[in-house]
Amino acid sequence: MIDSKRSWKQASDMNSNTFLEAGHPFPHVDHRSEADDRLIEQREILSLLQEEIRNISGLLSIPYLFIIADPDGTVLDFLGTDALKCFFERNHIQKGNSFAIQDAGMSAISLSIELQSLSVVIGTEHSNDLFWELACVCTPIRIKDVVIGYLGLSFYSFHEVTFALPLIERLAKSVQEKLSPKNPMVYKEQVYALFDQYDLTNREKEIAFGWLENKNVPEIADICGISQNTVRTFIKKIYAKTRVHHKGAFLKKFI
Repeated sequence: MIDSKRSWKQASDMNSNTFLEAGHPFPHVDHRSEADDRLIEQREILSLLQEEIRNISGLLSIPYLFIIADPDGTVLDFLGTDALKCFFERNHIQKGNSFAIQDAGMSAISLSIELQSLSVVIGTEHSNDLFWELACVCTPIRIKDVVIGYLGLSFYSFHEVTFALPLIERLAKSVQEKLSPKNPMVYKEQVYALFDQYDLTNREKEIAFGWLENKNVPEIADICGISQNTVRTFIKKIYAKTRVHHKGAFLKKFI
């Protein structure tokens, strides 16, 4: 069993000045366009999680709410019974809200973000008294050690929490196994790891990755905030380090 009080203290030590006072209204909602962008970026993981949750929903006999969040802790979707959906709606908790510790204080999601592990927060361990009636668990979802999102589960705290731990881990594992290794975040991480073998600097990696994405010199210059001549100079250095002489050879080597 996870020692939630000890985990609470660990996160508290790391973020001693960020907790909300009890009764503080739930903060921070993305503008609609920003929330829509997040949904588009995370559509694959969102779709898989929604499917997995629907498949097990009939097995749960208590009021519950799954929370799907992106790597920053921003809510992408809620799935669950009407009782808890209404509870969240009454308190203006919606898609686009941030559960990051600096925005929402101690919760299972913020603790999972801080500790990068399965986390449990029960009742008054939440720093916002909106959640004092609830028990919440959360686990990161990873592909090749890269966190691509978080899956949380909330239910009333008088229910035993132990049932939720294997359930949420099983859901996360199922999604991790199904997610494409070409997930944009994971793909970039893998390509950067290849660049490390050639001792590319951070700026060279940024430009090389743009080159791999078939962006042209003006586009890369605009993204990086440098001149086009500087981009061309960097590309020559990248070719020298990776021992290629033209773009075709560069693409063939890293794609």
